[in-house]
Amino acid sequence: MVDEEMLDEAMLEEQGAEHTAEQADQARPAAPVAGARRLREVLRQGGEAFPAALREADDGLLLSALDDGMPADRATRVVVELVRRAPERGPELADAVCEKVLLARLYLDAGEPSGADDRLRVRNALMLYDGLVRPCAQRGGTPELLACVVPALWAARGGAGREVVRRIVDSRQPTGFGERAWKELFTSAAEECREHEAAAATAARRGARRWWLSRRLRRGEDGGRIDLQPGQLWVSVLLAVISVALVLIVVLAAR
Repeated sequence: MVDEEMLDEAMLEEQGAEHTAEQADQARPAAPVAGARRLREVLRQGGEAFPAALREADDGLLLSALDDGMPADRATRVVVELVRRAPERGPELADAVCEKVLLARLYLDAGEPSGADDRLRVRNALMLYDGLVRPCAQRGGTPELLACVVPALWAARGGAGREVVRRIVDSRQPTGFGERAWKELFTSAAEECREHEAAAATAARRGARRWWLSRRLRRGEDGGRIDLQPGQLWVSVLLAVISVALVLIVVLAAR
């Protein structure tokens, strides 16, 4: 089931974005945007015809528009429309849309990364997962894709994919990952821990070697001289006297 608060918030934002254009033309409905090519162009460029194109475009065109890349706020409106249509799709079409979304890794990499846009893309990815992927996974679909995509999101650079996985896991709903995806995710996390441990051990060995070499260098600068403290000097003298006495005793005894 889709996260109700997240979807409601996104739909309210979409309504706000459309409000200005609707005020300018309240007297008549928006003219249809004819032709797939024209629809694709409007979806890519935005503008006053965007809301009409959003309604007229089929799922394939909406997904292609996300593939082509667009500002994250406009992508949110496409995502909301895709999720809104979910109850209208049969199982076969729903699985096809889910597969396309997973192959695109929830469209996290679409567009240029830019701070606020990254946060919107994380939210869009979560809406796509909740509205399109999770229901399909709960029916037993796409286990192989999930086993590839989930660890790939976790390991992706930038941290956005890892944030999506964390929030899916932290939600109250079943993740839908399945045993295979959980296993691959655990393997990926364990490998990452091993790499960190190996890097820490290597750094520790290098630090110990640098310390040892620095001591050797300091000894070399001192010419190998051993500086004796006053107490150590007296002990050395006493030992020398005892050694001489022992030698004399041996010599005398031999005569």
